[in-house]
Amino acid sequence: MKKLLTLLLSLGLVFSLAACSNEPEVEEPAIPFVAATADFNGDFYVGWTNSSYDGDVRTLVFGYGLMTSTPAGEVIESPLVKELSVSDDLTEWSFELNDDITFHNGEELTASDVKFTYDFYMDTEALAATGGTSSLANYVDTVEVDGNTVTFTLSKVIYTTDVSVFFTYILPEDYITDGADEAGSSVQEFVKANINNPIGYGPYKFVEFAESEFVKLEAFEDFIGNWQGNMPKIKEIIVKVTPSETELDQLLLGEVDLLSRTVEAEKIIPAKEAENLTTNNYFRHGGGTMVLHTDYEVFQLTEVRQAFAYTFNRPKVIELFLGEYGIASQGPYSKNQWMMYDDDEIADGMVGTAAVSRFEASLTDYDILDADGNFDEAANIAKAEELMTMAANKTTGEYANLTGDVAGGFMWKGEPVDIKIAFTAFWSDTYHLTWNDTYVAELPFNITLVGLDWPVMYGHWIGDTTEERQYHAFVGGMGYGLKVNPIESYGTDKILEWGNPSDNGPRFSGGSSYSPAEWDQLLMDIENSHPVTGGDEYREMFRTYVETMNYELPIIPVYSNNYHDLYNANLENFNTNSLWGWADAIQDANWK
Repeated sequence: MKKLLTLLLSLGLVFSLAACSNEPEVEEPAIPFVAATADFNGDFYVGWTNSSYDGDVRTLVFGYGLMTSTPAGEVIESPLVKELSVSDDLTEWSFELNDDITFHNGEELTASDVKFTYDFYMDTEALAATGGTSSLANYVDTVEVDGNTVTFTLSKVIYTTDVSVFFTYILPEDYITDGADEAGSSVQEFVKANINNPIGYGPYKFVEFAESEFVKLEAFEDFIGNWQGNMPKIKEIIVKVTPSETELDQLLLGEVDLLSRTVEAEKIIPAKEAENLTTNNYFRHGGGTMVLHTDYEVFQLTEVRQAFAYTFNRPKVIELFLGEYGIASQGPYSKNQWMMYDDDEIADGMVGTAAVSRFEASLTDYDILDADGNFDEAANIAKAEELMTMAANKTTGEYANLTGDVAGGFMWKGEPVDIKIAFTAFWSDTYHLTWNDTYVAELPFNITLVGLDWPVMYGHWIGDTTEERQYHAFVGGMGYGLKVNPIESYGTDKILEWGNPSDNGPRFSGGSSYSPAEWDQLLMDIENSHPVTGGDEYREMFRTYVETMNYELPIIPVYSNNYHDLYNANLENFNTNSLWGWADAIQDANWK
């Protein structure tokens, strides 16, 4: 059992100093920083669902793993690490930890906790029994401890080894094992049962979670420091669930201090004009998407997904929702990813700008525009009818379930084709105007729009629900990591039986382009590119992946946008960018 640290000595020191002072110091009351957010899932330990809203809380509570990143995207050793040594063949990584690191409950963080954490996630059977998943067992062979040094022997060296393996947050061994013993459960079951009350070691200590209301955190005085060694100056943070309909009013009135990653012009423009607010803006490292369940009913057919994409008036969504702050996107990529650009384009400074690379220009654009640059409804509908007819003319496999024609209507298993789209209230106006009754009446299939609360919709999206399947498509967003390893999101082993959370959101296994085995092989080849010498190989195969996603459409990239963080002008040193979200930036910020 590791030593549990106490506060007795430090408390004694405070009393001695106070006794020697003529006048006791009076601290100014802490001014809380209130960040608006959409609703949480409440999964504040990694391994279960992957909502970005939960992710912001995790960043504040844990801070980093053995490796971390800088605002410029450079991967570096985290403050947990005193010294790192890596073998020439990159298969052995030894981390000597710094001393006197503590968890928020006072427990000391040692190499034993690191080994426990990796053993915890590499026990995939016990993890899966609680609905959790992890890829660590695919890469790590053994984890050994010698004093305060932990050594990893890797079974596989991949292009993203540093971020895929060593960004993992560390778990408090004693707290979890003691709790599991008392509860008579596995350690994975104990963490799952306490998933909305995390114990970390990062800049902010978890204080309170009120479901669908807020998370409250306070600065951790024994924090070892962020990537620059800084301690948090903002002493209290409240992450507040804020309805999209009222969030701008709350910001203008000072009821919240931040709307992060804002995209709507009707919020950005007033915020820019308000004297009490300021903004940061940058191209999003991700985009707005519609996720299609490629293993469900009529969406099993590639041509039907393509037909749907042609009828989806994305320019109208951008106009209604983003105004001048959105641009079209043709696949799961970011303007910030070097793989999308040739070497000369990188040298010309195109990365991170609105410029279209040669490769991006080669992808299929599912918006047919007229001579004036507007969405051509007739041409797009005609293309959709052509694709539906092609699919109905096929008779093998699932294609046999699609019958009919343009004149008499298309049928799936004897019923008219009805594509059901689920979204949250945030999207209601935009999508009802885009898929209006007059327009839908012209299409070769029906469209049904269904509004759901976020947790309910997300449960259907990832399959983590006991309810019967009924939705074909889900409106949401997609963010990318510092480095991209597509197998972590689209490997076929990430597709679980309905009722369990699937990390492969569209449940995609290769479509008509690949067999499941061939699809996995492409993703494994991308993953296995050499992290030092394999850049060109990685870029070429990443582009093959993007081309496949562009053709097969397990997701429809609706837009890429210019994000705006809108925040209280009294906050300074708050420097967000495409790779550095608000939960990272707030650690360097302070009130004026």
